Amino acid sequence: MATSARAEAVTRSLLARAHSPSALTSADFHGAEVEVVRSSCPSRVGIRGIVVKDSKYVFEVVTRKNALKMVPKEGTVFRVEIPVSSDGPGGGVDAAEGSAGTTVADDRTLIFEIHGDQFKLRSADRANKKFKVHYLPNL
Repeated sequence: MATSARAEAVTRSLLARAHSPSALTSADFHGAEVEVVRSSCPSRVGIRGIVVKDSKYVFEVVTRKNALKMVPKEGTVFRVEIPVSSDGPGGGVDAAEGSAGTTVADDRTLIFEIHGDQFKLRSADRANKKFKVHYLPNL
């Protein structure tokens, strides 16, 4: 399943300002391809699809079989893969050593794992909020 062009454009603009630690927290995940990698409910692990709605407590995801799944953010870890090609606007961004990025024929994929508990805001509210650094006991 290919990531939509809109999601790639949004993430490339985030990569351009990657020096900001809050760049990922203010990201809009509509159109992004996500996969559930850990969850408090084991039956949700492995759900993969494109985010069509990002509400306060759930991601609504359309799967490859054209089914709409509502995945709660609470107790769930999502994986987001962002393709970064060398010819695109974010092409000059290098992944740090030891990061989750992989290199394949001049194309890179940055992999982020997002803890849903930390994203319990609507995307519009998350974009305007200033996040403070504090201790997270569940990490």
